[in-house]
Amino acid sequence: VMIIDVDTFKIVRGNAAFLTNHGVREDAIIGKTCYEVTHHRQDICVPPDTICPLRETVKTGKHALADHIHYDESGNKQYVEVSTSPIRNADGAIARIVHVARDISWRTLAQEAVQESEERYRRLIELSPDGISVHVDGKFVFVNPAGMRLLGATHADHLIGMSALDIVHPDFRETEKTRIRQLEKNTDMVPWIEEKFVRLDGIEIDVEVASVHFSIQGKPAVQAIFRDITERKQTAQRFEHLALHDPLTGIPNRMLFFDRLNQVLALAKRNRNSFALLCMDLDDFKTVNDTYGHEVGDRLLQEVSKRLVSGMRESDPIARMGGDEFIGICLMITTPEEAEIVASKIIIIQSEPFDLQGHRFSIGVSIGISIYPLDGGDAETLLKKADEAMYRVKNSSKGGYLRYRKQ
Repeated sequence: VMIIDVDTFKIVRGNAAFLTNHGVREDAIIGKTCYEVTHHRQDICVPPDTICPLRETVKTGKHALADHIHYDESGNKQYVEVSTSPIRNADGAIARIVHVARDISWRTLAQEAVQESEERYRRLIELSPDGISVHVDGKFVFVNPAGMRLLGATHADHLIGMSALDIVHPDFRETEKTRIRQLEKNTDMVPWIEEKFVRLDGIEIDVEVASVHFSIQGKPAVQAIFRDITERKQTAQRFEHLALHDPLTGIPNRMLFFDRLNQVLALAKRNRNSFALLCMDLDDFKTVNDTYGHEVGDRLLQEVSKRLVSGMRESDPIARMGGDEFIGICLMITTPEEAEIVASKIIIIQSEPFDLQGHRFSIGVSIGISIYPLDGGDAETLLKKADEAMYRVKNSSKGGYLRYRKQ
């Protein structure tokens, strides 16, 4: 699995399996383009040479799939199936792409084996890690062992004769009926789509399905290939969360915060609402960090973030900007005093002592407040003024809050 920047197609992250398969270290690929690492080329893959699913995902905003030949560090070929999915920011725009490469060497071998022997092909279907089923008149007439396992059947008889729609999640049955109608019109193949199946034991799984129309003894039939992508989707969701949240505290990071701030600004301008920015900086955090060590410092930041979240109103977003700096938004206030009430509550909560790894100590917080639209009509101005107010607090006595006022 790789995480790829949408604008440059440069690699942001690679998991252990990808690094092992390609024989590279993560620091050797970060900042390089995907095609430099996987194809050993300097230009992006374009048809008819190679279909690029990354370009397809950027173009359509949807999941894309393509078969590729990758090369490891030693130049050895790897036959892979590449799937790409978008990671969207809070505005819904694509920020990064999850790139999953799956070994399909078995598929290449299967195609060669089919040419040699029908019997070998049958055995390969039975050994395929993907579920393969055949439907006639909408009912199962064949399911390979992988398909039985995926669908929770211990024997093929549990599925044979059953309607293929019965395993499709209710939310996706209309989509599946549309696919069936396409196949009934003798469409050669209906491409891969994502949907949900309901196993015989009632467990829901995310699957990727492709279907092809053919005939058995002159009778129309459908062959479906399906695979469980639940883990892949969970991995994509985890990467998306990591891209938008602070790894130490779990609260939103700078990237997600600015996305939300821009949304709040747009709504406030449209609806003529007011809101407040609260810039918060811990007092003497460096002293705690230097005295008790980084482990205690990290634990302190985690506990502080919990207190800040509890101090803000339930709908108000808060983020860690880095180090010991945090920022929050008080949404839809009617008077500046409402933001001051929130700031006062945070200061009281933060004044309670912390007990961490046998150490007991207190730490204050300095808060600067700016108000939209009184102090500015754009994000940069509001942040600058809230930051200026916060530093006035720190330079005066530390601990407390102050609304921005022009000097």
